[in-house]
Amino acid sequence: MKVLVNGQLIEYKKEGEGPAVLLLHGWGSSLATFDGLSAYFVKKGYTVWRFDFPGFGGSPAPEQAWEVSDFVNLTAAFIEKMKLSHIELLGGHSFGGRVIMKGIATKVLKARQLLLMGAAGVKPKRTLKKASFGLLAKIGKAVTALPGLGGLRERLRARLYAAAGSTDYLMAGPMQGTFIKTINEDLTPYFSDILIPTTLVWGEHDTDTPVADAKLMKAAFANAQLTIVPGAGHFVHEDSLGMVIGALEKRVK
Repeated sequence: MKVLVNGQLIEYKKEGEGPAVLLLHGWGSSLATFDGLSAYFVKKGYTVWRFDFPGFGGSPAPEQAWEVSDFVNLTAAFIEKMKLSHIELLGGHSFGGRVIMKGIATKVLKARQLLLMGAAGVKPKRTLKKASFGLLAKIGKAVTALPGLGGLRERLRARLYAAAGSTDYLMAGPMQGTFIKTINEDLTPYFSDILIPTTLVWGEHDTDTPVADAKLMKAAFANAQLTIVPGAGHFVHEDSLGMVIGALEKRVK
């Protein structure tokens, strides 16, 4: 199903009957990533709402580069559009978690409790590797601008971004501007303003949002519990759905 929210055409899905649960997907993903988790909530007697962020799944990209706050405001507008007066649980994976944390901390979004899985929001430290990559990228741009070498540009960019572990940027396409704006925003100053019960679930081998990020959140949030899932990666809700459900069962009644 599609709905117009703040001038954006949004693909969304609604399942079940009962108190509202809203799930927000990660960067490069879509609402389909929550098929398993949604089925769990529906079985437990909830109405599950999920939608594709602009630029992903079935939702067209915004015309201009967005910041995290733009996604927060879109989420709030979606909630209003669907007349959801109360959100029992607001859940997010990776980028979706980033949107949730800023929205809750700034009181634009409200929910009784949170579920954050491999949530993004801690700005990575600038390592020597990334600093070297930045220098190489500038040199590469200058070299490929020389007459007769323009055809090398895309291949060189691909190699440089892959070497720096930044293929998300390379693959972002029309969302590159949005990608840069969102990943450069450090949400750690907002962590102490997250006061509601929060379930943190992380894959032990998550290299996109390392476990150290989860521990930082647990220490800063007012009421958080953390489950680290052995053997799981960044998509912990897909790798180990049973463990995510087990962590939820401690709070969801």
